[in-house]
Amino acid sequence: MNLEDKINSFSEAVKDFKVCVIGETIVDKFIEVKYEGQSMKSFCPVFRYAHHDGRSREQQGGASAIANHLRDFVKQVDVITNTGNEIVKTRLIDADDAKKHVEINKFDQGNFGPLEVNTNDYDVVIVADFGHGFCNELKVNGRYHYMTQTNSNNYGYNRMSKWKSFPKKSACMDLREASLQVNRKTDFSSRDAIRELYNYEIGADKLFLTLGKRGSVYYDGSNYVHQDIFKGQIVDTIGAGDTFYAFACLAAELKFEDVNDVMTIPSLAASLSCTWLCNEEEVTLEKLKKHAAQFV
Repeated sequence: MNLEDKINSFSEAVKDFKVCVIGETIVDKFIEVKYEGQSMKSFCPVFRYAHHDGRSREQQGGASAIANHLRDFVKQVDVITNTGNEIVKTRLIDADDAKKHVEINKFDQGNFGPLEVNTNDYDVVIVADFGHGFCNELKVNGRYHYMTQTNSNNYGYNRMSKWKSFPKKSACMDLREASLQVNRKTDFSSRDAIRELYNYEIGADKLFLTLGKRGSVYYDGSNYVHQDIFKGQIVDTIGAGDTFYAFACLAAELKFEDVNDVMTIPSLAASLSCTWLCNEEEVTLEKLKKHAAQFV
């Protein structure tokens, strides 16, 4: 089966899914600047606005971005997220190459309160815990897909094991999050390391692990799959992990004749999302097919 056939097969298999995405919505702001050098009176870089009014571009990230990537593929997507409690990440980026120079975070410290979700209303329930408090009192009656994100605000505190007592369909993490999970830095280059991670307070049937340039790994207790990255144009890698996770959750619901195919669409979608800045676009079936054409 060629790549286009795999996309069509995946699309057909998930088209009737009702999906619920739970987690924090993050507003991503981008201000374009020009680097002017080093301050002569203090050790700090100096920038000026690339546009005289210092205007910013805004995007919906976090749980909302995950939902947006799936809308063109499934029947229904509902989002349960924070309202009235803003989470804003403002980034000063280079006007020429979009390189991030500075990030300024704003977190409204509101009380999100207890939240109960009935999984019986959906075919797929996706929990995206970005570690800003929204999921702290979440109660999900049933099994679901789960991700915890490690960032500068919650480094070392937002680990998968905090949900170890809840049975999950799948779990997804990156290399840094996996190292924190097993309490030591490792590259997870061996099956034994992946097996140890899978058995270390994950509590999920299926594990997806993204390894950056080394691709990604899938493990379900018996089947081990390593997927190389799809090497295409790279504008920005921010959001690629969330894109991978969105489609990994759908793939985890399917049965593949060849288990290796479980990684194909999540990896391809993540590669596509690297061709734009953060979450300024969403994955669609048409875009995915066009992106895939270069790998035939």
